[in-house]
Amino acid sequence: MATVVATGAGIGLMAGACAATQSSTGEPLASAAATSSASVTPSASSLASATPSSAGSASRSPAISLADYVDLMDLAGPGLGLVAVEAVTRGSVHAGLVVSADYGRTFAAIGPATPTPTIVDSVFFLNRSDGWLAVFNTGSTAETLYRTTDGARTWQAFAAFGHGIAAGSADTVQFVTPERGWLVLVDSAGPVDRLYATTDGGARWRLVASAEPETGSSHLPEGGQVLFEPDGTGWLGGGPYSTSLFRTADGGRTWRRAAIRAPSGSIFGLPAVFGPTLIEPVTAGPTLLLYRSTDAGQRWSKLSELAPAGARECEPGLSPASLPPPTVSLPAPAVGWAAAVRSGRTVIYRTTDGGQLWDKIAMSWPVPSGTCEAPVVQAIGASHAWVLTPGTDHIYATSDGGASWQRIDTTAVAADARG
Repeated sequence: MATVVATGAGIGLMAGACAATQSSTGEPLASAAATSSASVTPSASSLASATPSSAGSASRSPAISLADYVDLMDLAGPGLGLVAVEAVTRGSVHAGLVVSADYGRTFAAIGPATPTPTIVDSVFFLNRSDGWLAVFNTGSTAETLYRTTDGARTWQAFAAFGHGIAAGSADTVQFVTPERGWLVLVDSAGPVDRLYATTDGGARWRLVASAEPETGSSHLPEGGQVLFEPDGTGWLGGGPYSTSLFRTADGGRTWRRAAIRAPSGSIFGLPAVFGPTLIEPVTAGPTLLLYRSTDAGQRWSKLSELAPAGARECEPGLSPASLPPPTVSLPAPAVGWAAAVRSGRTVIYRTTDGGQLWDKIAMSWPVPSGTCEAPVVQAIGASHAWVLTPGTDHIYATSDGGASWQRIDTTAVAADARG
């Protein structure tokens, strides 16, 4: 299953400018703090050198190798795309990270050398210099957080919080300055949901809040992901069972439910933030709802509803309502992209008027029978978007608002990651 994680305010897209200034609380946790960083690891390339000329020309293969899988994609800024893969080298799987500076035509490896067997949990770049890569070892269940301060030329490694191998378990990071950030630990087998904070770039972490009362920390109302704004306000949502959107004003120690009147059983995503204007995606079954606040989240009103036709069960015996809801990318206040599976194919929608009208712009890519995952869409405006189709690991790119699409050669991407 693919995971998509937004990058920071400098090149971010899923949640706009995300920042915070609230310091962490609690005592340092020795189990998650490396007293010294691991050896500095050079990468094959860097963000600064990831240009079409330096990346080289990727060969075009019609099909992805079954041995390589896309873990994560992030269309992070004008021309800049990140793809994390499980690359196979001599029969062993290890996490790889590659970058494209030309919307996917060519790629260059920028990730650190990682052991086997590992996969990428999350990646976060605050700007073109400062980035973090969370890597999970599926054999030892250990987590390593890699940090770069020079645009991926070199990486440092720190111990982070391990988790189980159950689906949905991951460490997800977000930083608001090169030193200050947050980490969400989700262990689906626990279940465990914890929020940590760092003030030294990820070398050490402190427990801020937890959904488990026995930890003695502040209470985390439910599992999900977090997004912090420049003024220190934070939002909690975006989990598979996030039944509300929650707001914090103290760095995550206390949370209050946002007053959004959504249908019963709705699932709440993380909001897109554009100054005092917030747009909150909510899904009710296969229907996507957008709510807007123009006063920093104090009051909300319904903005848009998208209920794509053609729903059918994704597995025998399941109702159409069990279909995964559309995923959404909101790169600007008036621009939104959505992706869904309808009638066995990937369907893309786009709005340029704040959701008043959604145009269906693509319905051409078949989805394997029995696939119950939603496509993942990422956009940086009304023209450029990437879509990762479910059950195939195929990435498609458009630079003309969806009028035409080009399939990115993920086989070549994996080859770059293998080095």
